Amino acid sequence: MNVHRVLDVRDGDAVSTLRGFLDEWWQYYRPDVLLAPVEHADQCGVQPKVIDHPAELGGVNPFAPLMRENAACAASQLFHEYAGGRVAVMLRPCELRAFVELLKRQRQMEGQGSIVVIGVDCLGTFSPTEYKRSIELRGAVEVTAEVLRNAAEGGLLPQRFRTACQICDWPAPRGADLTIGTIGVASNKYLLLIARDEKTDSILGLNRLAGDLASEYQASRRETVVGAIADTRASLRRHMIEDMQGVCRFDDLGSLLAWLSNCSLCGQCLEACPIYDDEFTNLLSQHGAFQAERAPLKDLVNLSRWLASCSGCGMCEEGCPMDVPLFLLISALSHRIREKIHYHSGDPAQRLPWVTA
Repeated sequence: MNVHRVLDVRDGDAVSTLRGFLDEWWQYYRPDVLLAPVEHADQCGVQPKVIDHPAELGGVNPFAPLMRENAACAASQLFHEYAGGRVAVMLRPCELRAFVELLKRQRQMEGQGSIVVIGVDCLGTFSPTEYKRSIELRGAVEVTAEVLRNAAEGGLLPQRFRTACQICDWPAPRGADLTIGTIGVASNKYLLLIARDEKTDSILGLNRLAGDLASEYQASRRETVVGAIADTRASLRRHMIEDMQGVCRFDDLGSLLAWLSNCSLCGQCLEACPIYDDEFTNLLSQHGAFQAERAPLKDLVNLSRWLASCSGCGMCEEGCPMDVPLFLLISALSHRIREKIHYHSGDPAQRLPWVTA
């Protein structure tokens, strides 16, 4: 059963307060490394960085509404590089979903206990262009503060988040050892620290570092607001996909091909995908030469499995230099496949349906 604790925010500054907590936690838990989003020196953005000394925690900011890459791949590499060591990774919900899918594919879920997963509530992120425009207008500190205020109110303020964020399946981490709760939370006053269970609460030292337990209202309000956001976004996703299908007529091959006509086959969308594993190698061969050993049915099966594991991060669309609106198509396909096989991407309790013991 989850353990909810309150981290009092000092001077209304959630970012500074979290950094202070991480510093105290580092001294207690003493991880070998921590993978976390770190601000650039000029505050023009954030990037996943491997931290091996607490002095570097001063730049950590998981609340900045920008994600240039899905950190799941870096987390997976650390998982293997520091096997048996003390590794911590700080991930957004879609990054955590991708990380879990990677571990499942590598059949490594049994060893997940050797890595501490710190999940962070995420209302959404801007494209790099929109984020740059926003910080030029209001400054990086205010942009982050505005997103946190909006998270407290359940996303009532319209913000120009990426398409993937607008229709995100679930804006809260699932399966994390420690969750930093900001949705439905007055983050100028407090943050929620949510341990997976009492044992984890003790191992991570939260019972010593965070203090008071959250009230039933504080815990239930977050859960209620997270659910409301997820419902709203599911409805928006259905409407956006219906609109897209009305325009693109995906039951018409000619219309579908016209929609993809700008694609240059550069492969940057695939390189940006954290779980892509050469599923398109044959179907999108640049050489176009017939290979006797090709098995089209196998390729299609692998494609369906790749789509079933989609974490919904939208990095494919962000990586496209031709501005092909990939994510809605991928989202429509992945949700339809998962409904058929009764699978939820990123659920650590579910095995991959196509993997035998």
